[in-house]
Amino acid sequence: MANLNIILYIIVSSTFVPEKQLMPLHISNDDASFIVLFHNNPNPMWIVEVDTLQFKEVNEAAIKHYGYSRDEFLNKIKLSNIRPVHEQQEMLNLIKRIKHSQTIKKELTHIKKNGRSIHVNITSYNVVFNGFYCRMVIIHDITQQKQKDAKLVEALDRINETLESITDGFITLDRKLRVTYWNKEAARILSINKQTILHKKLWELYPYYRELNVFKQLKYALEHKETVKFEEQITQLKKWVCFTVYPGADGLAVYFQDITSQKHGEEQINLKNESLDQIAYINSHIIRKPLANILGIINSLDGLPCDAEYLEQPIKMLKQSATELDNRIQEINTRVEKTLR
Repeated sequence: MANLNIILYIIVSSTFVPEKQLMPLHISNDDASFIVLFHNNPNPMWIVEVDTLQFKEVNEAAIKHYGYSRDEFLNKIKLSNIRPVHEQQEMLNLIKRIKHSQTIKKELTHIKKNGRSIHVNITSYNVVFNGFYCRMVIIHDITQQKQKDAKLVEALDRINETLESITDGFITLDRKLRVTYWNKEAARILSINKQTILHKKLWELYPYYRELNVFKQLKYALEHKETVKFEEQITQLKKWVCFTVYPGADGLAVYFQDITSQKHGEEQINLKNESLDQIAYINSHIIRKPLANILGIINSLDGLPCDAEYLEQPIKMLKQSATELDNRIQEINTRVEKTLR
């Protein structure tokens, strides 16, 4: 198929004289090379008279592809019948602009006999066929490819919609660590808009990133093709961020979350744990001292006469220990209240 078209193109092109002479190629049904290259071409082809838009010749591939018989092509329809109504004027304007011996390549919409629209790429040459000024046209149906492209675009749109709606920051990097995708959550977390960073390296715009662990981890994931997960404190943003990096054939995909609130919560828990440790120390050491003194005083009073002279000193010591114990208990209560806030 490709070889036939190449040969046909060479024959047509080599027969053209310089364009300034405006001399188109002359062909006829008696031309043996034309019969082989035109009628046996697996791609649809036709020859159309420029002034009347009437078909002067069609090959078997065009008859099969468009659904019209040879008689219908040559005697009952015109070129305008296979073009959508809304493109009629554009077709006429294009024909008026065509110069002799000018090759035209264009993507168009055609209509088959059954009313189905198809997308085609056409290559058109100026020729004189049996004495009529015409265009010889080779057609490539690209409908399936257009449908595949449309489905691919639709799928990419759905993926993009998903990535823009997730609550994680998401970015992709190529193998040179240039940003190729940057969702809106990434823009919010890192305070960098998509237009600023796209197709650039993060640390070239913001050099402090080169000093952070994120730079080393991205390079490691790319070089070793390993998934890595790590937390990074970005002091310039006053944030903690958790990164998960996935290597791929074309670079890296990176998900990340703002965990600043979580980190602050952990700090508060650590502070409370420290306070509780101090309370436990007070209970086991500081409170035990005045309590032990009280117990010792009480034990020393056992068996003594109930005489004021003997009780004065022990009572004084007991009062001091009780006061000390009361102060320690108040201190514990204060620490507990602060810890529970």
